Amino acid sequence: MKLLSKKEARNRVEKENEELLEKNVRLREFHKKAIRYLNDVKEDYSDDKIKRLRDFEQFCADLQQKKHKLLIELEAVEDLIKEKKDLFYGLIEKQDALEEKIFQLQEKERKLDLRENFVEQVEEAIKEKTNANLHIQA
Repeated sequence: MKLLSKKEARNRVEKENEELLEKNVRLREFHKKAIRYLNDVKEDYSDDKIKRLRDFEQFCADLQQKKHKLLIELEAVEDLIKEKKDLFYGLIEKQDALEEKIFQLQEKERKLDLRENFVEQVEEAIKEKTNANLHIQA
């Protein structure tokens, strides 16, 4: 990345400031025209214009009311999602704990089977030796 010289940096800042000033002037002109138009509508008491103005104001009020209701609904949905997410994570945590317990029990059972087989082999070897000793003594 190349650093700008002081002159280039100043030129760029001045250019950005000029663009912002131009946008600001345009926005002010637009705002003035809109205010003038609304004031003209209020001053011109023709029934049609007054009716349209009231309809527009009612439309804006209705939109705000709908927006408010939807925001409340959105907040409720987000709360439900958070609650379900917490519940889901809790279930996953419990499932992990159960799977760990199952694994531990399976390992314990496997070790017990190995121990049982070992004991059976030792007992069988002892029986064979005692039988062999009995045959020898007999």
